[in-house]
Amino acid sequence: MYVRWEIVPIGEVVSPIKEPISPDLFHNIRCTIKIYPEFAEGLLGLEEGKDILVLFLFHLNIGKAPLLVHPRGDTSKPLRGVFATCSPTRPNSIGTNRCRLIALNGLDLDLVGLEAIDGTPVIDIKPFSCLDPHYDLNLKL
Repeated sequence: MYVRWEIVPIGEVVSPIKEPISPDLFHNIRCTIKIYPEFAEGLLGLEEGKDILVLFLFHLNIGKAPLLVHPRGDTSKPLRGVFATCSPTRPNSIGTNRCRLIALNGLDLDLVGLEAIDGTPVIDIKPFSCLDPHYDLNLKL
């Protein structure tokens, strides 16, 4: 048996991209995350010009998701398990993306490179650091 969790968005993406596009096309797209006022204190310490990890919901894909998908929707490629792909169609519809924080203006985070469309609910933000012990794991088994 598993426990059900409730996830509450902390903000929402405002982007010129209104419909899903190829992830390759998001590289230079600028957008804004508008943080909800009750989460304002959580922004303390974020640094402009640094990379962050943004966790968000693939809100257009909520519902029953297949566990086998063709990578990038290309049916010429063999089926793979969803956990072996970056498919937005997932059992929990959660996405994560590393992007650059260009500016922090009150509750608005101006970003470049976030692979999310307009209206995407944001569920968490974390600092990204190549000094993070998990950044480049060299596991010796």
